[in-house]
Amino acid sequence: MTLENGFRLGDREVLPLEGRIVGPAGVLHVEPKAMSVLLELARHAPAVRTREQILRVVWPRGFVGDDALTRCIGQLRRALGDAPKAPAWLETVPKRGYRLKVPVDRRERSDPAGDGLPARNGSLIVLPFQSLSAGADDLVADGLTELLILRLAALRNVRVISRTTSMQFKGARASVGEIVARTAVRWVIEGSVLQSGNLLQVVVQLIDARTDTHCWAADYLRDLRDLLSLQNEIAASLAAAIGMRLEAATETPAPGLALTTSVIGDYLRGRALISRRTVADLRHARQRFDAVTEAAPGYAAGWASLAECDMLLAHYGAPDPERLIASCERNVERALTLDPELGIALSTRGAARFFFRCDLDAAARDLRRALGVLPSYSLAMTSMASVCAVRREFDEARVWIDQAVMVDPLDVGINMNFGDHMILQRRYGDALHGLRRALAMAPEHRPSRLRICWALALDGQHRAGTELLNGIGPVDEADAPWFEYAALVAGACGDTDSALRHYEALVRRSASQRLPAWSMARAATAARQYDAALNWLEGAARERSSSLPFLALTPAFDALHAEARFRALLDQLRLPPPAPGSDVRTRVESA
Repeated sequence: MTLENGFRLGDREVLPLEGRIVGPAGVLHVEPKAMSVLLELARHAPAVRTREQILRVVWPRGFVGDDALTRCIGQLRRALGDAPKAPAWLETVPKRGYRLKVPVDRRERSDPAGDGLPARNGSLIVLPFQSLSAGADDLVADGLTELLILRLAALRNVRVISRTTSMQFKGARASVGEIVARTAVRWVIEGSVLQSGNLLQVVVQLIDARTDTHCWAADYLRDLRDLLSLQNEIAASLAAAIGMRLEAATETPAPGLALTTSVIGDYLRGRALISRRTVADLRHARQRFDAVTEAAPGYAAGWASLAECDMLLAHYGAPDPERLIASCERNVERALTLDPELGIALSTRGAARFFFRCDLDAAARDLRRALGVLPSYSLAMTSMASVCAVRREFDEARVWIDQAVMVDPLDVGINMNFGDHMILQRRYGDALHGLRRALAMAPEHRPSRLRICWALALDGQHRAGTELLNGIGPVDEADAPWFEYAALVAGACGDTDSALRHYEALVRRSASQRLPAWSMARAATAARQYDAALNWLEGAARERSSSLPFLALTPAFDALHAEARFRALLDQLRLPPPAPGSDVRTRVESA
């Protein structure tokens, strides 16, 4: 067993790949570099490691000052509950370096955090395959990358980095050291595709990121029509090369079902489009999958991908949600009839049952089955985190959203979702940390910028939240998201007059612009227009808003918890009631 899989320090359980230290005070989260420092000390415990030795291992590329190590040591001491002047865990040896005073227990852990997740043997990333075909687009290369990531996601003891993070390195010529620094992976897979007509030559290499050495390579020559079976063959060989075993594939066509090059092309293009997560791209992807299912009605993955498009379009607020939800449910059932254990179909049905039916139990069953088939599927992880949060199983929700960030660390949306989850849990400091991570990757990402203003206000940093929001400013009078968050920030700061002014600006805009009823309800509550807020929430139910499962959980609606209409809406949606004592108005008035 390697220490990366986990070890004990006294009564603390250290989970390096999950960035957690579990102890009597609960679960504490540690930044990757600080965890790398702790790992280096644990590998050599109880010997002293000099600052120079630690810097060489943790920052192999250099370009870092001594203060970076000092900050990491400070963070570790806080996480371990240690005292610098009388250290019981991590000792500073004057003029020499640092050492661990507590023995390191290397025994295999057996799910000490109760999270139900397997111990991990490292993580891997599939870099975007390079297209070597002159004048051709990257369809086949990107499609093979997507299929290989999805296939490897079935590995049970290896965390597989998601496509969104992988694509950050497309054309970047990043070194293995840079990739490891940004993703903390153990294995790197790279490859190339050369296409001549329907003939493909695929070269694949496996790199051990610890030593930056190639430890496996293969060269394949196949017909394009064999691409789906080829990705299974490559995935199985890669798994064997790292000492793992893949379960039998389920996403390949049924025996006797031949896919033409046109169908494969449409499927690959659709999967590439669906990963971009914009309404326009999802509509284009849907057209591709329509063509796939018409030409190959026995191909389960085509129906599941079509259902995934429908679900995401409804989730992102596309018009006619009833039609999209009904289509999603029909298509996902068609996929599961063809293949009852298809991971993307189970994940899609679980997400649809959660967001649009508020059926928490059925959603959880589907999502757990999906994660049993595809343990590294980030969409299923984020949906599972949401189900657990609504059930107020916050520790498990935190585990799942942490896992989603780990398999997609460079995805802005996933990091923003982490911030959303921490707001729902009233852990505003953690929310700010996640939102700042998102903004470090995309400084102009407006949704994250607006959310961080609200998180600051909720955290009691009223002046900082207000000043940051004003610095962002509305793009124009039609910038509904800014006015919504302006109302939320003002409400959190106790400035009801400003909140009302911003809400009224939204009401005027709603006369000519279709605004989400959920957003209007949040702004109305911040402005203490409670009857209007309840009207808007009932409108959100008619709109089939995918935000409704979080109704009792979001801080925006704390003031409505005692309202009979609010409780009736929760009953209608079959959602758990608010937590006892969460009604802000009752607490304020009684005081």
